[in-house]
Amino acid sequence: MKMTKYMKWTLLFCFMICAALFTGCSDDDEVATLAEGQGEVTFKFVRNKVFTISTLEDMARLKVTLEKDGNKIDLKTVDLTGNEDELTSEILALEEGTYKVVKYIAYNNKGTQIQEAYVDDENIVTIKHGEMATFYFPISIRFVYVNNQLRNQLFGLCEQVLGTDSTKWPKTWRVENEDLLTWENLEFVVDDYGNISYLANIIFDNKTFPGMKKLPELISSFSTLEGIQIMDIPEFEELPDNLDKSTLYAIQIMNTGFKAFPKNFEKMKNLRSLTIVNSQLDELPARLGELPELCDLEISGNKISEFPAALAEKLQKVVSLRMNDTKLSTLPSTIFSMKMVSTFDFRNNPGLNSLPESRGEGVRMGGLLLDNCGFTSIPKIAQGRLRTLTLANNKITSVSANELNALSSALDILILDGNEIKSFPKMKSSSLMELGLNNCGLTVIPDLSELPELCVLSLSDNHIIEVKDETFAKCTKFAILDLSNNAELRTFSDNAGFTLVDQTVNYRSKKTVGGKIVEYGEEHLQNAAKPFYLNCVNVDNCPNLVWEVPETWCCIKNFHVSNKEDLELPVRNVIVYNRGSNGVTRKECPVCKVDDQIRVYTFPKTLEEIIAGLKENQDK
Repeated sequence: MKMTKYMKWTLLFCFMICAALFTGCSDDDEVATLAEGQGEVTFKFVRNKVFTISTLEDMARLKVTLEKDGNKIDLKTVDLTGNEDELTSEILALEEGTYKVVKYIAYNNKGTQIQEAYVDDENIVTIKHGEMATFYFPISIRFVYVNNQLRNQLFGLCEQVLGTDSTKWPKTWRVENEDLLTWENLEFVVDDYGNISYLANIIFDNKTFPGMKKLPELISSFSTLEGIQIMDIPEFEELPDNLDKSTLYAIQIMNTGFKAFPKNFEKMKNLRSLTIVNSQLDELPARLGELPELCDLEISGNKISEFPAALAEKLQKVVSLRMNDTKLSTLPSTIFSMKMVSTFDFRNNPGLNSLPESRGEGVRMGGLLLDNCGFTSIPKIAQGRLRTLTLANNKITSVSANELNALSSALDILILDGNEIKSFPKMKSSSLMELGLNNCGLTVIPDLSELPELCVLSLSDNHIIEVKDETFAKCTKFAILDLSNNAELRTFSDNAGFTLVDQTVNYRSKKTVGGKIVEYGEEHLQNAAKPFYLNCVNVDNCPNLVWEVPETWCCIKNFHVSNKEDLELPVRNVIVYNRGSNGVTRKECPVCKVDDQIRVYTFPKTLEEIIAGLKENQDK
């Protein structure tokens, strides 16, 4: 009995000693009784206000730094009480006055620092005698990560994927490398001073994480991570089941063995962009429609053969939908009820040969991309509001004037390359700016007289014989013409009708002095009608073409920019590409005389040559 009593008092004594030691180790002493001229303040976190703090439930103690009259004041460390939705600090006494809340440091219940954050605005608190002030930490908080904490999290990823042998970890992810900004495959957001604010993105590839089969659950512990990319890892198959606990905004998976979405994936409340390319998905589950913020969806290069109708009905925030290189053969009748989608991209689905004909009310549909599919005619859905329609390399053998003129009155771009239509009827459109008819078996340039806004025309790989007078006379803004690889092309009229503007060019004689071209003598005037909008004509690989490019295509006055400097852009030439077309030459331009000799105009061959020429002129 005495022994039991003795042990009881001994344990009680030890407990009191421990309590005393714990109290003595705290950062500061107890708050004194409120003195004259003092007020009180408490600090509060509320999740729906400070939504960027995902580790609210981990915060147990708080140390706040204030500023008054230019002086920094570090308050003592205090406890936080509450729950995962709201935390409130102990009450602190302060002298009367107006303070600026500069930053705070948060600790967990083990005493480990878990956050350091600066308050950039909404950071004023006023203390009055005898009154209680409450400062709510605002949304605009700039976090500073504790390097050791982040390093430990990253080491944890390596251990779970590659094992404990650090020699197998990425070479830059080593204990001795303390500069996180030099670690490969990591993307940080930094402040104006170059300090890390937070880790935003991690790239998992076969170089840094070879053979990774499953993404570790630890990924959800990174409280500021916005995106992950998993690339070129054939063995990769699984995402963890706890991604709904993560902060991820974007997931990109490319060239992997990924097969199926994990449970709870549809509960990811922040996910905005989802890309799965060249992987092994064979099903697109309807539950993805539960993703509340999904805006961008790409599922390309997978084995998917069906798009669920329920998914189309629910994904009402998606603005871009891409499903290339799949086994799609049909689409649900509800597919065009996705109101926010601006571009539907179904390219490279050879089994797809028809589309629903109706769309939902208020649908924003702007682009429909159907290249390399199985269509034999232009789908009727294109008759509604649409800006871009591409049907390259389908099975269309003819198009009628009625089909073309029934297309959207807002259509800007129409691409029909690679369809053996042989002829293109007269099309009427007050909006069309680009027309693609490459490799269509055409023998003549179509009638363009009802396309006043046409700027770009592509007619390569056809059987066109000539460019006639007035071909482009009604296209008042025509800029780019591609006639490359028309082996039968023989003539190009100087009166093709490109928009001409009367221009007067002042020039002086030129000669070479010391290797440089200098101007001398009186100014001369040259009056000519020049193609103001025309920028480029491509006649590469037209071996039978005999054509002398007009001198009026040189030294064209450029656009005038009205600004403070009243900028006049330098004169320019129409670029003419003529690789493999030896019969193409250029007429003399009087403005380009050097030493009373006509300067030989060299045709630019590639974009790289043009850039090199610009740099050379700049050096001079």
